[in-house]
Amino acid sequence: MPRSRLVVFTSSGTWTKDPKLYAIRIVGRGSGGGGSWPSGSGNGYGGGAGGASKTQRRIAARDLPATVDVVIGAAGVGGNSSTRNGTSGGDCWFGTFLRVGGGKGATTTSAGVGGEGVYRGGNGGTPGAAGQSKPLRPSDYLSSPGGGAGGGSAGGSSGAVPPGASLPILWQTTQSGGGGNSGGAGGFPAGGGGGGQAPSVPAGAGGGGCITVIEYLYDEE
Repeated sequence: MPRSRLVVFTSSGTWTKDPKLYAIRIVGRGSGGGGSWPSGSGNGYGGGAGGASKTQRRIAARDLPATVDVVIGAAGVGGNSSTRNGTSGGDCWFGTFLRVGGGKGATTTSAGVGGEGVYRGGNGGTPGAAGQSKPLRPSDYLSSPGGGAGGGSAGGSSGAVPPGASLPILWQTTQSGGGGNSGGAGGFPAGGGGGGQAPSVPAGAGGGGCITVIEYLYDEE
């Protein structure tokens, strides 16, 4: 009797092919970018969310090597009074089979852009404006993460996931993190970090990315 199993990577590692495997599908979110701290007083810009991708067809076991390197890029760091720009989130990889882009960090003059994927991540907000929200895509039930808020506002939502929310139901394969609210971290997985508010609220970090391998296996008789 066939069955399925999820193998989830939230940090870099190695996937090993099970002898009973007959196919896989892959779902990935890139890590979110950090928000920025303003160059003077006022509000910073929001970080871009990581992209979201899913393989559209199953990959047969015969087309897979015995092991695959999985890379989870670091989440972007939010800016503060000494390091004002946010850093970009890292890309996430499953060997050569899937790559999904991390969100760009915000600068003191521009919001972070969402990372590339089958669906681009939400863009960060400008000062005082919300981060970009992203819908759930009914064609394959995958939502991109929300963009980080501009300082003084709210982050973007991800499907039904509200701003700033982490680990929503079905996060492994379907839903992503909400964008960070003003000064808040992006939700996991992959939400953009919220912009800071000078002189007292540093910017938020991006949410980390992940790779999920959906394994289809034959049970032993």
